[in-house]
Amino acid sequence: MNGQYTAALVGCGRIGYSLGLDSKREQPASHTMALRANPRIKIIAGCDSDIGKLSVWHKAVPQAGSYQRSADMYRDVHPDIITVAVPEEFHKSEAIAAIQAHPRLVILEKPVALNSREAQAIQTAAVEHGVPVMINHERRFAEDFRSAKAYMKEIGKLQSIYASLSSSLCLYDRKSESTGAFSLFHDGTHLIDAVMFFLGDPAKPEQPLLTGIYKDDKSGIRQLSAHWATEGCPDITVTMSGRSRYFAFEIQINGTEGRICIGNSYLKFYRRKDSPLYTGFFSLVTDEAAVLPEKTRYFANMIQNAVDFLDGTDSLKSPIDTGIQDLLILEDIKTGLYR
Repeated sequence: MNGQYTAALVGCGRIGYSLGLDSKREQPASHTMALRANPRIKIIAGCDSDIGKLSVWHKAVPQAGSYQRSADMYRDVHPDIITVAVPEEFHKSEAIAAIQAHPRLVILEKPVALNSREAQAIQTAAVEHGVPVMINHERRFAEDFRSAKAYMKEIGKLQSIYASLSSSLCLYDRKSESTGAFSLFHDGTHLIDAVMFFLGDPAKPEQPLLTGIYKDDKSGIRQLSAHWATEGCPDITVTMSGRSRYFAFEIQINGTEGRICIGNSYLKFYRRKDSPLYTGFFSLVTDEAAVLPEKTRYFANMIQNAVDFLDGTDSLKSPIDTGIQDLLILEDIKTGLYR
């Protein structure tokens, strides 16, 4: 198929538009820029309650209609794709409103919602109205993460996965429960989703064992480690810090025959080889034969997956049920923080 699909955005702020202007980021880096870059898609409308953000967005996409209320937009246009990129506290209401407008696909920013209860309400509405929902867990679409997952067959049986997230944002405090303005869900959803992606999305684990919990002087959680196992991997550790003066995201996958190290801006593959250091031993040596992707194409690939899905040639790479499972794991971690 080579027809064109129409798209509308709810939320024209940072992830909706302005990250696409960041010269340091690999582009496209926002929903607007990724939609515009795909020749199969035409943006026909955008919505934001902030008139300033909406005005800036409309100057970049002048051919599209602009609205401050999504209800008004849905009254006037009927797009094939609706992207919802609003703060988490509005995910439930805006996602359900988008579903009820009956597009062919809704693309929803991560995390799915403030909590699993709201996320499941979105899923219920999606099933009731027959509207598929894709979650923008971008690493499922990124070429480096896809290459890493494909390479897992080269490193033998899984021994352990160690995943870490470092930032300066408080991981969790009860005062932010109603807005979702804490890193455990806002950023942690990416870390948990990436781990589950590498594991092949197994069933949700039992309550993870928590260690290394550090609280600030206001009882906000600033550091934690969560540990669990699956049938395929006996040792999974996720460490998150809100005490760091930098941002870092990295995962190390250890197998019996090799190792994968992946993070923001790097990807390294290691294989078991005759040791260059010790006679009669084996060491991990960089796999020089491995072909590494030059770009991640994380946003472009997400939008292409939407097009392929609508064409009927591919399934959704990040469906809502995987996003809900991520939230359930994060809620189990949150529950254990104050025990």
